This record gives sequence, C-alpha cells and structure tokens, in this order.
Amino acid sequence: MKKLSVLFMLFAIVVSGIGAQKTQEGFYLDQSVQASYDPLGFQLVSQAYYRMPLVNREGVLWESTKIDVGLLNNLSPAYDMAGAYITITPIALLDITLSAQVAGFYDLLGFGFYSLGGYNAGFDNDSLALLSPKNTFGYVLSASPTFKIAIGPFVLVNDFNLTYYYVDDGNGFFFERVANCALGKNDVELLNQAYALWTILPGLLAGVNDYLLYVPGSGYVSHRLAAIGVYSTTLKRGLSFNAALILGTFLADQYFQYTLYVAAQAGISVAL
Repeated sequence: MKKLSVLFMLFAIVVSGIGAQKTQEGFYLDQSVQASYDPLGFQLVSQAYYRMPLVNREGVLWESTKIDVGLLNNLSPAYDMAGAYITITPIALLDITLSAQVAGFYDLLGFGFYSLGGYNAGFDNDSLALLSPKNTFGYVLSASPTFKIAIGPFVLVNDFNLTYYYVDDGNGFFFERVANCALGKNDVELLNQAYALWTILPGLLAGVNDYLLYVPGSGYVSHRLAAIGVYSTTLKRGLSFNAALILGTFLADQYFQYTLYVAAQAGISVAL
C-alpha cells in the first residue's frame, strides 16, 4: 500500500526526557532524515534556532530550563512544510512547543494531494488510484506539551500533540498523509505518544512506545504499540549524532491492523 507517514519528531521527543543538562545559550542547527514502512514514509527535517536560558537558579529542575525560537522545515515527496516554532521549558519536567507552518502539497512520485468525499471515503492504494491528485497549499498549526521524568535508569516521556489543518480553501475532505487518515480540510487531529525507556549504556536506551491517533470529527482511531531503541553520542565539541529505531504493529487501524511497522531516524545537532 502506497502511503506516506512520518515519525513525528521521534528522536526529539524521546531525548527531551533523557536527563537534565545545563542550558548553553547560542545558535543551533538540527538536521535529520526519517523513514518508515507500512505506512511508507520519508522526510527530511531541518531546524535552525536560538536557545537561551529561562530560569537562573541552581538545581536539576531549573538548570535545563530554556526557550528555543527558530525555523522549521519538513520536506517529503508529498509536501513541504516550512514555518516558525517556539519551545518553552519552564521546568525540567515539561516542554511546551508551538509551531505555525505554511504547507505546499505537490504531486511527486505518486504522492499527490487527494481530495476525498468524506470521513468515510477510502484512502487505500486502489481508492486513491481512482482519484486525480493535485497541487495545493495550506496552513498547519500545532501545540504540543511534553511531560518527562528520569528515575535512575528509567526514562518516562508523554507527548500530546494537537494539530490544526486549513488546506485547499478549507472546504471538503482530504487524505492527510502525515497521520495517514481522512481529515477535513479545516480540521484538527489529536496524537498522544508515550515512551517507557531503560538506559542500557550511557547514550543507549531501549523500551516501548505507545502511539494513539484520534480524529474528533470522525471518531477515527489508530493505535500502535512498538519497541524502540535510541542512541546518542557527542562526536566532538558542539557536534552530536543521534539515531532511533522502532519496530511494532498497529492494534487498531483501518488498513494496517496487525501489520509490521518499521521506522528509523538519524540526525546531527550542531552548536554554531
């Protein structure tokens, strides 16, 4: 089945829960490549941002507090989403990210923008083959609080994401490729991801990920459970490498229930 998906900033979410490090003010550049299978997906994610400390106090709860303000670009064979974001960490246990992006959808390699007849319209490969893809644009707004805690070698992270789409003049329905669902062209979707990880070695963690997508307008649910491994290391001062691998199955999904799901991500972070 020819679908496109994305890891929803998999590594960034997980690593945000791994210990508190003292905030270093300055400019940063993050670059990563993400891919998944069933549903099929590929994406390049670029972030350029300025980081500044938020709370000037001693202690593990405050030394990592910060504000990141920057630019974000998500590029795939189906869309290019570019915009700005801000992440506020008022305490080590909580991140709050707000983003606003302009999205361009284009027909490339068969991953065009498909209008649908309604929430119940089919969006499997055969159904999409009967429709005519097109190029269009829209806006994507997102709000995401992330709660995180490290207890000894355990890391627990919960990320909730509300995403609002306004695309193609806002009238009708479309196949939303990021979450792989039918969505109104003026609509919201909710996603919650929970992680429970164990530190095997410094920089190497493994555990489980629970993924739950819900579309309020239709009641659509996609639920996935997977094993996950995360690795990060400092290559040299100001340069770090990260990677993540996830393997699991959908417990509930219109087209992928009980099929094998595989996703991976690799990236670098540079302090400029």
